Amino acid sequence: MTGQTTSRTMGRARTTRPGRRAAVATALAGVLVLSACSHDDGTDATDLVAQAQSDQYEQEQARQTRIKEANAGLPDRPRGEIAIDGTSTISLTPGEVDRYQATGTDTVVDLADNGEEEAFQRLCSGKVDIVSSLRPISRSEWDACQAVGLDVVQFQVASDAIVIAIKSESDVGGDCLTTDQVQEIWRAGSPITNWSQVGLDDVPLKVGGPLLDSTDFQVFGKSVLGSLAPALTDVRSDYFTYDDFDEALRFLNGGRDKIRHSFRYPELARARGLRKSELETERQVFLDARSELEVALAERAKGIRDKRSAADRAADQARVDAARVAAQEARADLLAARARFQRANQRLGGATEAKRLVDGTLGHVIYARFSDYEVFEDQLRPFEITRPDGRRNCVFPSQQTITDGEYPFASQMLITTTTRSLARSEVKEFIRHYLNESQAAAADARLVPLPDETLRAELAWLDGTREPVLVVPAEGGETTTTDPKASEGASQGPAEPAR
Repeated sequence: MTGQTTSRTMGRARTTRPGRRAAVATALAGVLVLSACSHDDGTDATDLVAQAQSDQYEQEQARQTRIKEANAGLPDRPRGEIAIDGTSTISLTPGEVDRYQATGTDTVVDLADNGEEEAFQRLCSGKVDIVSSLRPISRSEWDACQAVGLDVVQFQVASDAIVIAIKSESDVGGDCLTTDQVQEIWRAGSPITNWSQVGLDDVPLKVGGPLLDSTDFQVFGKSVLGSLAPALTDVRSDYFTYDDFDEALRFLNGGRDKIRHSFRYPELARARGLRKSELETERQVFLDARSELEVALAERAKGIRDKRSAADRAADQARVDAARVAAQEARADLLAARARFQRANQRLGGATEAKRLVDGTLGHVIYARFSDYEVFEDQLRPFEITRPDGRRNCVFPSQQTITDGEYPFASQMLITTTTRSLARSEVKEFIRHYLNESQAAAADARLVPLPDETLRAELAWLDGTREPVLVVPAEGGETTTTDPKASEGASQGPAEPAR
């Protein structure tokens, strides 16, 4: 991009800012009101309008002069050097700097970690070329850049998100929470112990999450709790911590084995019932056999007393022998049936305990990085999230809603520069390399990679086939950026903030 092209782009941004249009409109409206009134001194209404326009023009010229003087006073950036500042927490930038310098480039890349606020200040004072951040530039920071004639361009390199989830195939009375409700559930001192307290079913609620010194907790603390330096004091005292996702699943649903075992409860209950019925049958057979033996023994004794014939006494003995064999077989069958019943009862007991544990986790809720959610999606039921202002109702976490920032708990990995720095070949080549490496680097870092379409659009800003989308943060509200895909075929003037 040549200096001339940069100047034209910057000029459009300055002359089309919403605040300036509003000021001109207000001034003209005031003059038109005056023109509707009578003037005893003979002043013509057309003269008043002309004078107002002249005054406005002179004010604008004076402002433009101040901006040009401030821009001219910015420090020159050294040739062959790139200065980057911002945050290295959950950032691809440190790794990219190493990869870029490993290519054998002569460009020296100076990477600082002074935090996002100071980094944006340094960008708008011309001291650095790029800011690495987890948030877009704010309105006040953007104003500081505009005051010295710097237009801002932001490149997205990856995304991340926090997913709020309960166990799969469970129900606590709803699947949508507001950002305020999520903050209230996890915050320090939270009184919420039942889902009914956030308008859902009467189900006990318990919260869990990764260790407090983990990167995952840092992401959660910043994107959900809004803490600049997340710590123990930011979360409720009964926050259950786990070291890995297997522990998370055990907290959330009792664990895969317990779930599998609990699912067998109906089958094992039926099996126990059958074994119990079988045991009762074998017990009765044994009792009958034992009774027959007792009768046979009594008949044999009576035959001996009565001095029955040898043939009758032989028959009595045969009856005793048969009864004794039947009783022994019945006893063996009874013992076997009892053992089968005990095994069935033991298996059912294990399934009963597993079911109790699994049922007891119904109201357990965790948060997870989107990368973990994707791996364990079959075991998790995510909540959709709504902003309190209602602008984004019940947004489901997906790669698309996270990449475009629609999902409220999404965070975008950004590198921010100015058209002044982007005109430098060193900066342009570094950003091109960064973007080309971003998808693989994001996947390795458990982040959400850029969609191919977004990547192509941002690369087009660098090869000149599309003009970069200039950042225009919302007035006094949420800072927004424009999806680079929206710049296709629309290179005239600064982009409107994303809705």
